[in-house]
Amino acid sequence: MDVFGTALLDYLGGQRDHPIRILRDDDVVDEHSAGLYFAPEPFDFEVPVLADAAGPLLDVGSGAGRHLLWCHAHGVAATGVDISKGAVACAKRRGCASVVLCDVTQDMSPLTGKTFKTMTLFGNNVGIGGSFAGAVALLRNLRCVAQPDTRLLLTGLDVTGTDDPAHLAYHAANLRAGRRKGEIRMRLDYRDMIGEWGGWYHPLPSEIEELCGESGWVLDALNDVGQMFFSARLRMAT
Repeated sequence: MDVFGTALLDYLGGQRDHPIRILRDDDVVDEHSAGLYFAPEPFDFEVPVLADAAGPLLDVGSGAGRHLLWCHAHGVAATGVDISKGAVACAKRRGCASVVLCDVTQDMSPLTGKTFKTMTLFGNNVGIGGSFAGAVALLRNLRCVAQPDTRLLLTGLDVTGTDDPAHLAYHAANLRAGRRKGEIRMRLDYRDMIGEWGGWYHPLPSEIEELCGESGWVLDALNDVGQMFFSARLRMAT
Protein backbone atom coordinates (compact mmCIF):
# COMPACT_ATOMS: atom_id res chain seq x y z
CA MET A 1 0.00 0.00 0.00
CA ASP A 2 1.64 3.20 -1.20
CA VAL A 3 0.16 5.70 1.25
CA PHE A 4 2.83 8.35 0.69
CA GLY A 5 2.73 8.09 -3.10
CA THR A 6 -1.06 8.31 -3.14
CA ALA A 7 -0.94 11.50 -1.08
CA LEU A 8 1.58 13.07 -3.47
CA LEU A 9 -0.41 12.15 -6.57
CA ASP A 10 -3.61 13.46 -5.00
CA TYR A 11 -1.96 16.77 -4.19
CA LEU A 12 -0.55 17.04 -7.70
CA GLY A 13 -4.04 16.40 -9.06
CA GLY A 14 -5.61 19.11 -6.92
CA GLN A 15 -7.02 16.97 -4.09
CA ARG A 16 -5.64 18.82 -1.08
CA ASP A 17 -8.21 18.44 1.69
CA HIS A 18 -6.59 15.59 3.61
CA PRO A 19 -3.34 15.78 5.62
CA ILE A 20 -0.72 13.08 5.91
CA ARG A 21 -0.81 11.83 9.50
CA ILE A 22 2.22 10.19 11.15
CA LEU A 23 1.07 7.74 13.82
CA ARG A 24 3.79 6.90 16.32
CA ASP A 25 3.56 3.69 18.34
CA ASP A 26 2.95 5.61 21.59
CA ASP A 27 -0.20 7.15 20.08
CA VAL A 28 1.42 10.54 19.40
CA VAL A 29 0.12 11.90 16.08
CA ASP A 30 1.73 14.49 13.84
CA GLU A 31 0.18 15.75 10.63
CA HIS A 32 1.20 17.91 7.71
CA SER A 33 0.09 18.76 4.20
CA ALA A 34 1.54 16.92 1.23
CA GLY A 35 2.28 20.41 -0.05
CA LEU A 36 5.44 20.28 2.07
CA TYR A 37 6.98 18.07 -0.64
CA PHE A 38 6.09 20.54 -3.39
CA ALA A 39 7.84 23.59 -1.94
CA PRO A 40 9.00 25.69 -4.92
CA GLU A 41 12.31 26.60 -3.30
CA PRO A 42 14.65 24.77 -0.90
CA PHE A 43 13.99 25.40 2.76
CA ASP A 44 16.14 28.15 4.24
CA PHE A 45 18.39 25.73 6.13
CA GLU A 46 18.95 23.66 2.96
CA VAL A 47 20.28 26.55 0.88
CA PRO A 48 23.84 26.63 2.30
CA VAL A 49 24.05 22.83 2.11
CA LEU A 50 23.18 22.87 -1.59
CA ALA A 51 26.16 25.14 -2.20
CA ASP A 52 28.22 21.93 -2.18
CA ALA A 53 26.03 20.22 -4.81
CA ALA A 54 27.65 19.19 -8.10
CA GLY A 55 26.55 16.72 -10.73
CA PRO A 56 26.02 13.98 -11.28
CA LEU A 57 23.91 14.06 -8.12
CA LEU A 58 21.80 11.33 -6.51
CA ASP A 59 18.82 12.52 -4.47
CA VAL A 60 17.90 9.68 -2.11
CA GLY A 61 14.23 9.66 -1.23
CA SER A 62 13.38 12.15 -3.95
CA GLY A 63 9.63 12.24 -3.24
CA ALA A 64 7.75 14.71 -5.43
CA GLY A 65 11.04 15.91 -6.93
CA ARG A 66 11.50 19.32 -5.35
CA HIS A 67 15.29 18.96 -5.10
CA LEU A 68 15.53 17.44 -8.58
CA LEU A 69 13.70 20.44 -10.01
CA TRP A 70 16.08 22.78 -8.16
CA CYS A 71 19.05 20.89 -9.61
CA HIS A 72 17.62 21.12 -13.12
CA ALA A 73 17.08 24.86 -12.74
CA HIS A 74 20.69 25.31 -11.60
CA GLY A 75 22.34 23.15 -14.24
CA VAL A 76 23.14 20.22 -11.92
CA ALA A 77 22.57 16.81 -13.53
CA ALA A 78 20.57 14.79 -10.99
CA THR A 79 18.89 11.42 -10.57
CA GLY A 80 16.26 10.66 -7.94
CA VAL A 81 15.52 7.37 -6.22
CA ASP A 82 12.47 6.51 -4.17
CA ILE A 83 10.84 3.33 -2.89
CA SER A 84 7.35 4.75 -3.59
CA LYS A 85 5.90 4.08 -7.04
CA GLY A 86 3.54 7.00 -6.59
CA ALA A 87 6.38 9.34 -5.68
CA VAL A 88 8.34 8.27 -8.77
CA ALA A 89 5.28 8.81 -10.96
CA CYS A 90 4.61 12.20 -9.37
CA ALA A 91 8.18 13.42 -9.89
CA LYS A 92 8.12 12.32 -13.53
CA ARG A 93 4.83 14.10 -14.16
CA ARG A 94 6.42 17.25 -12.77
CA GLY A 95 9.20 17.05 -15.33
CA CYS A 96 11.90 15.08 -13.51
CA ALA A 97 13.24 12.86 -16.30
CA SER A 98 15.67 10.74 -14.27
CA VAL A 99 13.86 9.09 -11.37
CA VAL A 100 14.40 5.44 -10.45
CA LEU A 101 12.21 3.13 -8.37
CA CYS A 102 14.72 1.68 -5.93
CA ASP A 103 14.92 0.49 -2.31
CA VAL A 104 18.43 1.68 -1.49
CA THR A 105 18.33 -0.13 1.84
CA GLN A 106 18.13 -3.49 0.06
CA ASP A 107 19.04 -3.52 -3.62
CA MET A 108 21.21 -1.08 -5.56
CA SER A 109 20.88 -2.93 -8.87
CA PRO A 110 18.49 -0.34 -10.43
CA LEU A 111 21.46 2.06 -10.32
CA THR A 112 23.94 -0.36 -11.90
CA GLY A 113 26.44 1.45 -14.10
CA LYS A 114 25.86 4.85 -12.50
CA THR A 115 28.12 6.76 -10.11
CA PHE A 116 27.58 10.11 -8.47
CA LYS A 117 29.74 13.00 -7.34
CA THR A 118 27.16 14.27 -4.84
CA MET A 119 24.48 12.46 -2.87
CA THR A 120 21.74 14.12 -0.85
CA LEU A 121 19.81 12.71 2.09
CA PHE A 122 17.62 15.72 2.86
CA GLY A 123 14.51 15.77 5.02
CA ASN A 124 16.27 13.46 7.49
CA ASN A 125 16.21 10.74 4.85
CA VAL A 126 19.03 8.93 6.57
CA GLY A 127 16.02 7.81 8.62
CA ILE A 128 15.03 5.55 5.72
CA GLY A 129 17.29 2.96 7.33
CA GLY A 130 14.79 2.65 10.17
CA SER A 131 17.41 2.23 12.92
CA PHE A 132 21.06 2.93 13.62
CA ALA A 133 22.03 -0.42 12.09
CA GLY A 134 19.78 0.22 9.11
CA ALA A 135 21.31 3.66 8.56
CA VAL A 136 24.77 2.07 8.57
CA ALA A 137 23.61 -0.42 5.91
CA LEU A 138 22.11 2.42 3.86
CA LEU A 139 25.33 4.44 3.92
CA ARG A 140 27.37 1.36 3.01
CA ASN A 141 25.07 0.69 0.05
CA LEU A 142 25.49 4.24 -1.21
CA ARG A 143 29.24 3.67 -1.43
CA CYS A 144 28.48 1.24 -4.29
CA VAL A 145 27.54 4.17 -6.56
CA ALA A 146 30.03 6.70 -5.22
CA GLN A 147 33.12 8.16 -6.85
CA PRO A 148 36.41 8.53 -4.94
CA ASP A 149 35.67 12.20 -4.22
CA THR A 150 31.91 11.88 -3.63
CA ARG A 151 30.31 14.17 -1.07
CA LEU A 152 27.22 13.03 0.81
CA LEU A 153 25.07 15.91 2.09
CA LEU A 154 22.41 15.32 4.71
CA THR A 155 20.05 17.25 6.92
CA GLY A 156 18.52 15.97 10.10
CA LEU A 157 16.29 16.83 13.03
CA ASP A 158 17.81 16.80 16.52
CA VAL A 159 14.99 15.18 18.48
CA THR A 160 16.58 16.12 21.81
CA GLY A 161 15.81 19.80 21.21
CA THR A 162 12.35 19.49 22.75
CA ASP A 163 10.69 19.96 26.11
CA ASP A 164 7.53 18.08 25.11
CA PRO A 165 6.86 15.50 27.87
CA ALA A 166 5.55 12.93 25.38
CA HIS A 167 8.72 13.08 23.30
CA LEU A 168 10.98 13.01 26.36
CA ALA A 169 9.13 9.96 27.68
CA TYR A 170 9.54 8.26 24.30
CA HIS A 171 13.29 8.91 24.32
CA ALA A 172 13.58 7.52 27.85
CA ALA A 173 11.59 4.40 26.91
CA ASN A 174 13.87 3.83 23.92
CA LEU A 175 16.97 4.03 26.11
CA ARG A 176 15.48 1.57 28.62
CA ALA A 177 14.78 -0.84 25.74
CA GLY A 178 18.36 -0.57 24.43
CA ARG A 179 17.44 1.59 21.44
CA ARG A 180 18.68 5.01 20.33
CA LYS A 181 16.63 8.04 21.34
CA GLY A 182 15.77 8.77 17.72
CA GLU A 183 14.65 5.26 16.73
CA ILE A 184 10.89 5.34 16.32
CA ARG A 185 8.09 3.08 15.12
CA MET A 186 5.48 4.75 12.95
CA ARG A 187 3.00 4.36 10.14
CA LEU A 188 1.24 6.75 7.78
CA ASP A 189 -2.45 7.53 7.73
CA TYR A 190 -3.95 9.30 4.73
CA ARG A 191 -7.61 9.50 3.79
CA ASP A 192 -8.90 5.92 4.18
CA MET A 193 -5.43 4.34 3.97
CA ILE A 194 -3.23 3.25 6.89
CA GLY A 195 0.21 1.88 6.12
CA GLU A 196 2.22 -0.85 7.79
CA TRP A 197 4.30 -0.22 10.88
CA GLY A 198 7.91 0.56 10.14
CA GLY A 199 11.00 2.11 11.64
CA TRP A 200 12.36 5.60 11.19
CA TYR A 201 15.62 6.83 12.65
CA HIS A 202 16.46 10.38 13.64
CA PRO A 203 20.21 10.32 14.34
CA LEU A 204 21.46 12.81 16.87
CA PRO A 205 24.19 15.15 15.64
CA SER A 206 26.55 13.35 18.02
CA GLU A 207 25.77 10.04 16.27
CA ILE A 208 26.73 11.13 12.74
CA GLU A 209 30.45 10.50 13.20
CA GLU A 210 29.66 7.07 14.67
CA LEU A 211 27.53 6.28 11.61
CA CYS A 212 30.43 7.34 9.39
CA GLY A 213 32.90 5.12 11.22
CA GLU A 214 30.65 2.09 10.81
CA SER A 215 29.87 2.67 7.13
CA GLY A 216 33.07 3.83 5.43
CA TRP A 217 32.48 7.57 5.32
CA VAL A 218 34.34 10.46 6.93
CA LEU A 219 32.60 13.42 8.55
CA ASP A 220 33.89 16.66 7.01
CA ALA A 221 31.44 19.16 8.50
CA LEU A 222 28.58 19.24 10.98
CA ASN A 223 26.53 22.41 11.39
CA ASP A 224 23.62 23.57 13.50
CA VAL A 225 21.22 25.22 11.07
CA GLY A 226 18.58 26.29 13.59
CA GLN A 227 15.11 25.20 14.72
CA MET A 228 16.46 21.80 15.85
CA PHE A 229 17.86 21.09 12.37
CA PHE A 230 21.45 20.23 11.51
CA SER A 231 23.41 19.47 8.37
CA ALA A 232 26.44 17.32 7.67
CA ARG A 233 28.87 16.79 4.81
CA LEU A 234 30.47 13.37 4.44
CA ARG A 235 33.14 12.11 2.09
CA MET A 236 34.33 8.67 1.11
CA ALA A 237 36.89 7.12 3.44
CA THR A 238 40.11 6.04 1.72
